[in-house]
Amino acid sequence: MIERETALSTLQRLLEDSRGGKGQLAIVQGPLGSGKSELMRGFLETVEDSPTLVLSASASRWESTLPFGVLSQLFQNSRIPHSVRADLNQMFIGLTEREQSLDPESADLFPVDMFADLHKTLLVLTDLAERNPVVIGIDNLHYIDGPSLRWLAYVLPRLRFACALVVLTDDAARGPADSFLRSELLQQPNAQRIPVGPLTPEGVARLVARDLGDGAASRRGHEFAAVSGGNLLVLRHLIRDARTGDEKDGQAYGAALRSCLNRCDPVVLTVVRALAVLGTRGSPAELARLADVEEWEANRALRSLNEARLLDGTAFRHPTAAVAVLDTMSVAERADLHERAAVLLHGVGAPTIAIAEQLSNADRAVQPWAVDVLLAAARESLTANRIQIAAGYLRLAERAAADAPTGASIRVRLSRIGWQVDPGSASRSLPAVIADASAGHLAPCDVLELIWELSWYGEVGAVADVLDGLRGRGQGPHGVGAEDAQGVLSWLACLYPSYGSVRRPVATAPGETSGACLMAPWLTAGSLAGGFLRGRSDDVAAQAEQALENLILENDSLWSGEVALLALLVLVYTDRLDSAAGHCDRLLADAGVRHAPAWQAAFTAVRAEIALRQGNLKTAAREAQAALDIVPAQGWGVALGLPLGCLILAHVRMGRLDVAAKYVAQGFPCTMLQSRYGLHYLYARGHYRLASGHAQSALADFLACGELMDCWEIYGTGPVSWRTSAAEAWIKLGNQDQAKHLVRDQLSRLPPGSARVRGRSLRLLAAASSTPQRPQLLEEAVDLLHDCGDKFELALALIDLSHASQKAGDLRGARRLARRAWHAAKAIGAEALCARVAPEYREKYPVSARKKSPKALSALSKQERRVAELASEGYTNQEIADQLFITKSTVEQHLTRVFRKLNVQRRQELSQSA
Repeated sequence: MIERETALSTLQRLLEDSRGGKGQLAIVQGPLGSGKSELMRGFLETVEDSPTLVLSASASRWESTLPFGVLSQLFQNSRIPHSVRADLNQMFIGLTEREQSLDPESADLFPVDMFADLHKTLLVLTDLAERNPVVIGIDNLHYIDGPSLRWLAYVLPRLRFACALVVLTDDAARGPADSFLRSELLQQPNAQRIPVGPLTPEGVARLVARDLGDGAASRRGHEFAAVSGGNLLVLRHLIRDARTGDEKDGQAYGAALRSCLNRCDPVVLTVVRALAVLGTRGSPAELARLADVEEWEANRALRSLNEARLLDGTAFRHPTAAVAVLDTMSVAERADLHERAAVLLHGVGAPTIAIAEQLSNADRAVQPWAVDVLLAAARESLTANRIQIAAGYLRLAERAAADAPTGASIRVRLSRIGWQVDPGSASRSLPAVIADASAGHLAPCDVLELIWELSWYGEVGAVADVLDGLRGRGQGPHGVGAEDAQGVLSWLACLYPSYGSVRRPVATAPGETSGACLMAPWLTAGSLAGGFLRGRSDDVAAQAEQALENLILENDSLWSGEVALLALLVLVYTDRLDSAAGHCDRLLADAGVRHAPAWQAAFTAVRAEIALRQGNLKTAAREAQAALDIVPAQGWGVALGLPLGCLILAHVRMGRLDVAAKYVAQGFPCTMLQSRYGLHYLYARGHYRLASGHAQSALADFLACGELMDCWEIYGTGPVSWRTSAAEAWIKLGNQDQAKHLVRDQLSRLPPGSARVRGRSLRLLAAASSTPQRPQLLEEAVDLLHDCGDKFELALALIDLSHASQKAGDLRGARRLARRAWHAAKAIGAEALCARVAPEYREKYPVSARKKSPKALSALSKQERRVAELASEGYTNQEIADQLFITKSTVEQHLTRVFRKLNVQRRQELSQSA
């Protein structure tokens, strides 16, 4: 009885007064769930063990139409003589039969012929009170049946001088508000009102501490008080589930709320359901209209719910409350209510999203304005990056579309939105959209979006048919013209070289369509593609940078994402890796905000390719696998070659041929090998075959890359440097001349700034050349690869240079280079390269040194860290001094401090400290 001590003491005082022959009336008043009934039961239990006779009854909403239901309950106590009870029961049967024949208009009046029976019950009560004090307890006065209420109104004034206490519990917000008798009853001169309200926060804490312990009270008392509002019924549900550990998704609160609502008047239940649908946006008048009640009834219901702390104004106290309320309705009832809410909101000019939510929840769109509302809501949702919700609105609008063009327009939008969320499933919608395009139901811009999607899935034939149909329609006021078609053709030629050779697109010079590019993303893509195929690397890289700077990803257009993807790859192909990485990170964050997993996967795959070309093999493998985890292989279409090729090549370079073999064996779309993305896969598979000892098969893959790239006539190296890899295969096959021919051909095609491919080319040229020429070529290769940051190729060049130095008799230099090569290979996880370093070096310097903590590394100054990095790469003190423009003595001093701060004993341990 927490916070009920005053109420209990008042009842005890009234009981004592009644024993002196002064009849008392106690009215315990409080809202739903405040514990009125429990208070009365607790009080009656303390009285039952005494000589006092307790007569109790409980009214309920379900029995409120049962005549004399409460009155008959009162006289069922076994302490009343059996004969008296039998006579009373017979009398009640007769009274019930006569009551049912009365005119409903006289509900507050007893017929004269009933007074004799009513007086008989009064005599029984007074007779019982003469023997022992009597306590009459009636719970839920607000639900008492009419005849019992009339009896109570007759009896109570006549018990004022009997040893009797009458205790009633009542909720003024429930029951008939205009009942004259109830009002008169509560105005008796001897009436004592005892208010009982929800628990205070302190009371909640006391109850939680009593049932769950002091620790739970300190941790969760505030939470329980806020959610329950002090409503005892709700609070007990929360405590029970907390005790059993069964707290999931607000189920305890939902069960408590439903229990409370089951005890409410029908009007209150109707209003709270309407509130669950409208939310706080609805005014009391709109709430009343939706609930189909008078506004005063709606306000009364809201007041009742607030007094019970089930609402806070017009807001629910728990996020799951609205769902719990609507769960009390059937599916059909909920749908009808949501549809009526949509009509109501549309009539008052509510926001489009609010109306669309109701239509979506109703799963109906039969109103003549419904499709337009859903389409507008879908546009707003896409702008707000709520892609899944927009798709739901579009699906409902498609079902309700009245004409074929409208349905077609919705289907193509659904298809491209679906691709961004789940590319694997989105392909199933393409046949219907293609049919719409063939029937001429799609707008030209929608056709261009369809072309991109078909290209992703490798449907090259369908792309040709759709594009021909588009051009055959001519240019309309809202259509696409020759420039748009030419831009798409240029982009297609960059994606599918064989398609481009047939269509012969004309490359767009950089800047020629700069104004149009800002308006139509397919023009930007076409311009980038044309620049990549025909332009110089500096020009196309600048164009890609500009496109990325101006780019805004659009949820309603796949071409905006394609511009981003193509521009990133252009930067990768032209070795602008740092710039590509910066843009890629920004686009990844943007795609995450927009909830577009397909673009997240695509940009993650580009991030993996960047890491691969920088020689960061572990990062490359991790990012490529992450891309395939975001979107499984079946959703990638022909672009699967990008992450799959990266995974294969990364594991090959790390020496994990067994892992690479699993990815080589993975299935892929047959048209992938006809696309630019297929180059990544062929190139990687070729290196897997080369590492596996199948040089002839590897050569075939590299030459297949060359055949594809010959269709493009790309200026520069293109997506993969197939000539150097083919040269490597020729070297394995013993044909040095053919290898040198390919390498020299590659060197003649390199634009300025291609340090990575030039360094690789020089390394392979050295491998194919005579022994005296090798050191000079390899030294230049090492310098180029060190400057461009390709750690894997640098390790290869260092190994070859170490072997060349050894053959030239420079054993000290060979050992120094071997140290650098081993550390470089170890740092990137290239275990196969570590194995190629001289055996005596591997045995002398094992790889078990401890990795130092970031805290230890942070103790190094900037210059000390730089010296440590160079030393870990195998540079001598003099070489470090030359690079950093300091003296050899200064290098030695720095290393002494580094060894002390990192707690290492030799230079070889430094590579394990970074």
